[in-house]
Amino acid sequence: MSPVEKAHRLLAPRIAYLIGTQSPDRTPNMIPVSNVTSISTDPQHIAIAIYKQWQTHHYLLAADGFTLSVPHVDHLPGVWKLGAKYSHYPYVTNTDKIIDSGLVIDYTASEYGPILSNAIGWITCRTLHILDFEGDHTLFIAQVEETYFNPEYLTSDGTPRSGTSPLMQITGNTFTTTGNTQTIPYYN
Repeated sequence: MSPVEKAHRLLAPRIAYLIGTQSPDRTPNMIPVSNVTSISTDPQHIAIAIYKQWQTHHYLLAADGFTLSVPHVDHLPGVWKLGAKYSHYPYVTNTDKIIDSGLVIDYTASEYGPILSNAIGWITCRTLHILDFEGDHTLFIAQVEETYFNPEYLTSDGTPRSGTSPLMQITGNTFTTTGNTQTIPYYN
């Protein structure tokens, strides 16, 4: 395998967000995804790239939106179970997978899908555009509709408190979190 085929690893570590969706018959689903970025702050827009072979991809094609939760590093065992297609965790149904994760999931916070209740924070997003660049992922552009900052980790304006420690994937089954947080003054 050439280095070009592994170029995405230079973009690591990346936060392992939890994307909540539901099937057309409203069965909840949740998977970890690290291909996420903010693309506009006014209005608040994000982009997520989802592997075309995953159920989540098919659900997103039919859905009006999705949720995004930011797990803490302590959520790793449950997040790994939710990444069943990648981690090879055996499960019977998506509902069983979510229950087996042991994570505290809220199925009612959003019409788009479940959220991780004790996450660092979470958002709900309405899909605006679906872009296919003929690769193995599809890009979903969405507008943020609702935001929750967990006061245990973030101030009311989203500024991190000490020890935020989001779960971050380096590659495969290798994870990390942030090191020491430093704040530097603005120039006046």
